[in-house]
Amino acid sequence: MPKWEAAVSEERRSTTNLKVAISGWFLLNGFVVASWVAHIPRQATALEIPPDTLGLVLLGMAVGSILGMTVAPTAIRRVGADRAAWMAGIVYTLLIPLPLLAGSVVALGLSLVLLGAFHGLLDVTMNAAAARYERDLGRPVMSAFHGWFSVGMVVGVTGGSAALAAGLAPAAHAAIVVGIGVGLLLMCRPTARSTPDGPTVARETRPRTVDHRAYALAAIAFVCLFLEGAMADWAGLLAVAFGAGPAVAPLAYAAFTAAWAGGRFLGDRLTASVGDVVIVRTGGLLAAVGVGFALLAASPGGVAIGCAVAGLGLANAVPVLFRAAAGTDPAGRGLALVTGIGYAGFLVGPPLVGFTAAAVGLPRAMLLVVAGGVLLSFGANALRRRRPAVATGPAGIDCRAVLFDMDGTLVDSALACEVLWREWAARVGVDPAPILAVHHGRRPEETLRLTYPEHATAETADWLQTRQIGVTDGLKAVAGAAALLDALADRPWAVVTSASRALAESRLRAVGLWRGGLLIGADDVTEGKPSPEGYLAAARALGVSPGECVVLEDAPAGVEAGTRAGMAVVAVTTTHAPTALATPHVVRDLAGVSATLDDKGGIRLVLIG
Repeated sequence: MPKWEAAVSEERRSTTNLKVAISGWFLLNGFVVASWVAHIPRQATALEIPPDTLGLVLLGMAVGSILGMTVAPTAIRRVGADRAAWMAGIVYTLLIPLPLLAGSVVALGLSLVLLGAFHGLLDVTMNAAAARYERDLGRPVMSAFHGWFSVGMVVGVTGGSAALAAGLAPAAHAAIVVGIGVGLLLMCRPTARSTPDGPTVARETRPRTVDHRAYALAAIAFVCLFLEGAMADWAGLLAVAFGAGPAVAPLAYAAFTAAWAGGRFLGDRLTASVGDVVIVRTGGLLAAVGVGFALLAASPGGVAIGCAVAGLGLANAVPVLFRAAAGTDPAGRGLALVTGIGYAGFLVGPPLVGFTAAAVGLPRAMLLVVAGGVLLSFGANALRRRRPAVATGPAGIDCRAVLFDMDGTLVDSALACEVLWREWAARVGVDPAPILAVHHGRRPEETLRLTYPEHATAETADWLQTRQIGVTDGLKAVAGAAALLDALADRPWAVVTSASRALAESRLRAVGLWRGGLLIGADDVTEGKPSPEGYLAAARALGVSPGECVVLEDAPAGVEAGTRAGMAVVAVTTTHAPTALATPHVVRDLAGVSATLDDKGGIRLVLIG
């Protein structure tokens, strides 16, 4: 096999193995927690726990999960998100016999605190690993990962229902769950570099505040996960309230999770088609309608149908919210905030419904879920991105300056970059696959910090930048680039690139796009994309406010940089799929952009596809 084919095969294997591992952790988490959920009606009956006391006992899982989430950032820093998730999964699985076999209310509560601690630790670490994988892959996959969580819950709750129907002893069922869980984890062990930006990556030294948008997302996540938590612990008992037996009751939640899982595997495409706001708004309404139908039907069958409708509605709300949270701050603070507050809702929901049920009965208490669905629908506007000050309309985007990325936007340099990185990898004896998965749109030193931090030195970065200057084979101008630059004439525009100034000028000259003018390169900034530093520096140099600039970018890191700078962003799909580029303005290449100038210094960019 030729060397390049072997390298491509290895890259695919590396990516596939990581995807399988993360999917396995999500699957395990859902399977274990649902195995416990299936036993809630049995344990409540066996231990004669009234609804208000049961709500208090279930709060033990909330307390434990909060403790686990508190230590999760430390675990991620010390061993990496992937290893932390795997180790948490092992302990989490081994703990499942405790609540299933608890012989008293106190023992059940304490066992749920312990189980909850490792549930919380696994939840945060697996989502952190998934968010990084999605970012580095360059296309949305978060819904699919959460789909595997839902699959795990379907398998867990139906397996538990089958075990109860067959009269299987709780100890035997617990042993089966442990055996399956440990076997799954042995097949999903993290590799040495399964999460590129693990604990050895350089940390930011300058403090940053969390984007205020993350707080709004966190509030919506709280409501969404409140609904999921309430459905997890009370759907089966709602069926019992309407006449279902212990073996049939878990099927209500199975209907919820089946629709939930199916919706998530369709979620990434659906979100790309209709947008985040529609997904969450419609989802909240479906949740309210589904639970409302279950209450009106007042039968086990009606509860199952209503739960399925609610599950379909809530399927993609959490993945959408987590993806949006990750986009507020590449350092992960926004995601951590939304995850923590969101899961607080998941943990608060069951006991609140329990306390309310003790006062007014479970059917009336489930009206809290109906109200929560309506609130979620109204809160969907929190997902709307802040609009820059530029005016947009059907004819185009009005602005006063245009800022171009270089590689992939003005210059097609994909082949030249791949050749260089393969040459360097062979030179030092490392696998190029991790680099090729994440390098686009990043400075060499940042790519190395993500993949091979031991090589992230100034000398290596200088060698890479210098070596690239001499590589011109395969370079070509992106379609429409020359015409657009000529159309802008003397209006303010600049090139903002992750390449050095010398390399950028060399490549622009090689393809006939050098026009002089403002160039912000890797050597002009302290932080590369997705930091907005380069774009903000260009706006200052041009004497234009950020809100009056339009950025043209081809990579997720660059789109994020422009967005964080408060600028309108037009995505060019020369290197990434439209779903990976979080902006409503998308064109295939620069042939799909034309510029008209007015006599007051304004620029109108017309997007024609």
